[in-house]
Amino acid sequence: MEENKFSHNRNRYDRPNFPFRCGRGVLWLKQCHQGPTLKGLCGGTTECSPYLDDDQWVCNRPLIAGGPCEEGPTADGKCCKRHPPCVPKHSLKVYRRRLTFLAVGVVFALISMSWVADQLQKNYFSFNAGPISSSHISFVEKDGCQVCHVSHKTSGFSWLKAAVTEAKVTAKCGDCHTFGGPEFKAHNSDIKKHPRIQETHCLMCHREHRGEEFNTRKFTSKQCNFCHEKQFESFSTGHPELKTDYPHAGRDSIRFSHVTHIEKYFLEPKHSDKAPTGCVGCHKLVNERNMDSGKFEAICAECHESQILSKELVLLRLPELDKNYIDRKTVMKACGIQRGSKGTANDDEEFLSISTDTPSLVSAYLLNIPEDDPTGYSQKLQDLIVSLAQESTMPVAKLIDARSPMPIAEKMLAGLNPEVIKRAACAWSLNLEYDPPAKASFGGWYADLLEVRYSPVNHKDPVALSWIKFALDVPSGETDEIKKDRAMAMRNQMLSSKEGVGGCMKCHTIDSFSSEDKKENLSIHWGYRDFKSPPYSQYSHKSHLDVVRKGATCPTCHVLNKDSTHGTLPEKSDSNKISFNKTGSKPIATNFNSIKRNTCTECHTEGRVRQDCQLCHLYHLEPGYKGNLLLTENKAQ
Repeated sequence: MEENKFSHNRNRYDRPNFPFRCGRGVLWLKQCHQGPTLKGLCGGTTECSPYLDDDQWVCNRPLIAGGPCEEGPTADGKCCKRHPPCVPKHSLKVYRRRLTFLAVGVVFALISMSWVADQLQKNYFSFNAGPISSSHISFVEKDGCQVCHVSHKTSGFSWLKAAVTEAKVTAKCGDCHTFGGPEFKAHNSDIKKHPRIQETHCLMCHREHRGEEFNTRKFTSKQCNFCHEKQFESFSTGHPELKTDYPHAGRDSIRFSHVTHIEKYFLEPKHSDKAPTGCVGCHKLVNERNMDSGKFEAICAECHESQILSKELVLLRLPELDKNYIDRKTVMKACGIQRGSKGTANDDEEFLSISTDTPSLVSAYLLNIPEDDPTGYSQKLQDLIVSLAQESTMPVAKLIDARSPMPIAEKMLAGLNPEVIKRAACAWSLNLEYDPPAKASFGGWYADLLEVRYSPVNHKDPVALSWIKFALDVPSGETDEIKKDRAMAMRNQMLSSKEGVGGCMKCHTIDSFSSEDKKENLSIHWGYRDFKSPPYSQYSHKSHLDVVRKGATCPTCHVLNKDSTHGTLPEKSDSNKISFNKTGSKPIATNFNSIKRNTCTECHTEGRVRQDCQLCHLYHLEPGYKGNLLLTENKAQ
């Protein structure tokens, strides 16, 4: 190996700390061996700097440049190899130094500007994002920024990373806020796929650090247009027409005809003094959004309560009997009747039934007997009468519970005086009509002549409701076709608006639904159905009632459809026919025309009343809040 291979005479070391580079090296990548001076002048105009040795000039061109030249220096000691000068260029060191000074200067300038801005502008903080809204301030009082910003509780590297990467702040919103669907789906709903639909995040609409008085829920209608494909200028300009069933999309639980009441009943002289003065005579504001009908006792009872009390239930009826199967001695002993009393003297006379009627449908079902064949029901019915004379109400209670999916006889027979039914059975067993000691005047159970009946005592009579529930349940549990037919006959009579106890089905509707075994089941929604607004809509009746009080009326928006038959009963020939609402069906349950958009735009238009999207529409599906749990935990700590 050669010793001087790396000598500076043979191998040049380009020092990076020099401030200038050779101009030729920049252009042709072949710089001279001397390079520029520290002042930036070209050092390559000559190839060497001759030196004087014993009165003789000697060439000292280095080996890297070819060694001493043959010509040698001139007589005056100058290099004979002369070249035009180059223009040296700054080295990388100079640019780095300048950039460093510039960056430091910018940082200090920004710090100075931020400090000045902090002093001059309200709610502007360069080193603090600013005060947060009043609705969120209580959550950061203890733990600070890390409640929302995860990087605040980690290392400095995480802070640096957070400064150059997108912060997923909205993931922390789910610690307090809940929704009825996916958190980061549009409208929190799995809506149909579309190329433009993408995941959303809270910061797309909501902003923080704008001060305690800032409303984080407020945004503009233009933000809605950013995502929606069907864009329009405003509600009064371009908004799609409302649905054809708006706002009457639900199914009603009460059969009521506004048409017949307003156009007929309230105009009759005998009812006109009871008619309400207007819509608000029956409908009351129950909350900010909804109007509800008043209670039956307040708005319906004056006309309809007497009708309810007149619709009675026939539990037992002494029918026409073809033969006497009763042992009079047994009856006389059970009833405490002495020989010679009425009905006991002529035991050997030919039997002649005092009744020409048929059994009640209730007893026909409970005893599983035909209601039109005396030979088929006489013995079973007379056996029941003897049992009633001996045990009073117990035999009937056993028959009821035997037919019901669960014990219900106690509720169905509530208030039935055991002595009354015993005395009626004793009279019937002797083929006599029962003559009650006093006439029933206040409702409830009573026996009279050939029947044991129940008269409802009020609108929400519990005994009547129990019998209706029994009638709804029993047909689905019967497997024998004959029993099922008799159960259906009893049910249809019980649910008849004309003959049913209390006449409940004159107003209350029946819902039909299929169970898991595909059997039809019936149910009755006794109260008003809760009105459910569309999931992303809101409406305030309260604010509109203020307009009504200033001269407008409810029919301004709710126009009566005089051709509507909703709420009317079937024709008289079909008065006992039972109709059901099938589950899943959505008939328009109203006597009013649908509300059109132009009805709303009479007020909600440019320059008059608000018409921004947020006035009527909600973004989030069923928003909830679980922040109270966090507050409780903080207090406990």
